[in-house]
Amino acid sequence: MKVKEWLKSNYKSLIIYGIIYIVLLLFFVFPLPYSVDLPGGVENENVFLTVENIYPDKTIKGSFNSSYVTVIDKPSPFQYLLAKLNKKAEIFKMSKVTYSEPIAELLEKDKLYKASSIYNALIASYNAAGKHLKYEEKGVVIIDRIENTPAYQALKVGDIIIKINDKQVKNLEEAWNILTTIPCEEPFTLTVLRNKNEEVINVQKVRLETDNSCILGLYQGYLYTNYEIDYENSNPRIINIDWSGYGPSAGLIQALSIYNMLTPIDITFGLKIAGTGTIDVNGNVGPIGGIKQKVYGACKAKVDVFFTPPVHYEEAVEARDLMKSKMIIVPVETLEEAINYLMENYGQN
Repeated sequence: MKVKEWLKSNYKSLIIYGIIYIVLLLFFVFPLPYSVDLPGGVENENVFLTVENIYPDKTIKGSFNSSYVTVIDKPSPFQYLLAKLNKKAEIFKMSKVTYSEPIAELLEKDKLYKASSIYNALIASYNAAGKHLKYEEKGVVIIDRIENTPAYQALKVGDIIIKINDKQVKNLEEAWNILTTIPCEEPFTLTVLRNKNEEVINVQKVRLETDNSCILGLYQGYLYTNYEIDYENSNPRIINIDWSGYGPSAGLIQALSIYNMLTPIDITFGLKIAGTGTIDVNGNVGPIGGIKQKVYGACKAKVDVFFTPPVHYEEAVEARDLMKSKMIIVPVETLEEAINYLMENYGQN
């Protein structure tokens, strides 16, 4: 009876407190359809891969460091407000499809981008150093698909295309050449490995009303060749790879770090080197996202030299100047350019 009386006499206060609690809960927990890039830091890449030590007297005095961005996907209103007040943050609107994807799938895509980056860095660095990397091409990995297309509906993140219309495909170039020759709205099949099981998928391209183009819903940036590397019979032998991490933007720095293990000269020359940029198997450096946030983090970590794709150079300099740092920013288009810069500017010291 006393409880009922107490509830009766305090119900207005309880309602008010309840509303306040719900509002606060939503303010700190409710996810918004945005992605926020915040200043990150650097991570030492000297240790992400171990190869057989063919130069036992060599000492690595400096370090190669990948630059990363601190990303908040689907921030709460509180996090969104803090980002709006932070001059060094960038906010991006998510599409409805991306927003509806589970965080686990978004992370899986980033892991696949990371794997692609490591494979490309291995091949590019071994080639640059004149060493032998033994591998086979085993199909094409799907990292993502274009929204609202047949591929998005039929294919899944992580699928590996091994056949197109019963024709075996080994790599991205082969697959792309076949896909581009298939007429619009003509049914065809993709044989994929999904969770290690073969599945045959029936698909066809569709014509877009916007520009009359005909697409399946894949593009080259969402795909990579699946490499099966013979670690034991490569020279030097690969002992261990740390596959943790996300995204493809550490490709250039990973390639530089691997190259440094394969040559008798320590090309760090005692410097703390960082940078960003994707890498392909031919050593070409590609653009990335979040350049300013990466530069902020590198400045804070007291990096000496920072490599960037040329397209991001001006933004990188602007961010460095905002941090009042003396860090040297170097635009490079290839792995070879980065190696040559270090050799030519610090190799004589």
